[in-house]
Amino acid sequence: MRKILLPLAVSIAAAAFVITSACAIIDISARGRIFGACYKGIDNTRPSSVLSKSLAHYTMGIIYDNDEKFDEAIREYRYALSLEPDISYMHTRLAVDYMHTNKNQAALVELKTAGSLDPDDLKPKFLTALVLTSEGRFDDARREYSDIVRREPESIWALSSLADLLVMQKKMSEAAAIYERLIAKNKDSTALYFNLAVIYSRMGKTGAAIERLKSALRIDPDYVEAYIGLGAIYEAKKDYNEAIGYFNKALEREPINAPLYHYLGFVYTKAGKTDEAIRQYGLLVKLNPKDTLAYAQWADIYLKEKKYNEAVSILGKAIQAGIKDPDLYIAIGYANSELGNYDEALNFYNTALGLSRYKAAVYFYRGALYEKMKNAAAAAKEFREAIRLDPDFAEAYNYLGYIFAESGENLDEAVTLIKKALEVDPKNGAYIDSLGWAYFKKGMTEEAYKELQRAIKAEPDDPEIKSHIETVRKKIKR
Repeated sequence: MRKILLPLAVSIAAAAFVITSACAIIDISARGRIFGACYKGIDNTRPSSVLSKSLAHYTMGIIYDNDEKFDEAIREYRYALSLEPDISYMHTRLAVDYMHTNKNQAALVELKTAGSLDPDDLKPKFLTALVLTSEGRFDDARREYSDIVRREPESIWALSSLADLLVMQKKMSEAAAIYERLIAKNKDSTALYFNLAVIYSRMGKTGAAIERLKSALRIDPDYVEAYIGLGAIYEAKKDYNEAIGYFNKALEREPINAPLYHYLGFVYTKAGKTDEAIRQYGLLVKLNPKDTLAYAQWADIYLKEKKYNEAVSILGKAIQAGIKDPDLYIAIGYANSELGNYDEALNFYNTALGLSRYKAAVYFYRGALYEKMKNAAAAAKEFREAIRLDPDFAEAYNYLGYIFAESGENLDEAVTLIKKALEVDPKNGAYIDSLGWAYFKKGMTEEAYKELQRAIKAEPDDPEIKSHIETVRKKIKR
């Protein structure tokens, strides 16, 4: 529908019609809830010329709002208020545009004025609460919502907003109590059951969450969000068959819902049903040939199964589809490096370096590639650059330290580097193993054996740790 631009000089009758002819023209939207900001009358004792000019500027403000030209709308509303300063809904409208332009303090001033001019209008209080919430002033926002609820005890939007705020404050029990109260009065609201289920899930009350979602489905058997919620809960409980069942029910109702294919692919993978996961990702890329995450998750299955040729094939299709994602280039580089295609791997890593904002990861993978190519000096240079870019890059500290330990060179630095990795991730069995191996290379056999015992407790099935322990035991026996 085309927007109709009114001339700047609007007659009194036309301007009055714009304002009084339905809140739809001047509705205020806040977090999906709509509140009409209709006026409650104008003081007609003022000269008609002043009123006419004020309404003309107010109308132009609405027109600018419809075009999302908020700065221009603000200018018009301020001019209108300079002529008619005592009309509350104009202050409210101005406040909303201040909110749109992130001028929260100015918005609060206008909302306070609007509330004082019309104390019975609760919209300024609600909007004030939204501004305070956005600034993290949760206690102040809660007072505003509580006052609204005191004045309108059955207001669904006020109670649900208060509950949402309590969730932000992690006061889940209080939020759940409010939703239970709302459900008691609105037993057919699927959204209320869903929101309450989310709260119970965060509280760890999965049984209660499941029951609320099933209640929503009894009201509406086609409520897709409830099926997704149940799938997510059962996935968290590692009941993968139940999760798959609910995700499939959701997919039956929304067969072109791309996230559902992702959920199913993810759960099938965790359930060890990789063939089904691959099928989901295949369907997904047909639905959206440029779904970066689908290609990444699909290739990840092959990488974990060490099917590097298949991974290269899938990632190659992503690149042919025109996807310029650095993680995909890193992944195909890694697959090629495992296949021994070192030149191809390096080319892909170099392309990733030009695309990635997080360049430390690319330097890390290039370092690993040079280490495979037996070029320790180049590998060390890459790892040092990764550490320079990300001083908390534990894997880079460990890898460089382990290279030094293996070669028997720079052993003091090797210990320092590996200890730095352990500062970031102190329970990592691989890092503890690296430290033990560095101690062993330094001739600190007892210290080495102690660290390797810690490592095997953290990673009891790691063959490299077992090999290191056996080597140290032989040395101790000798």
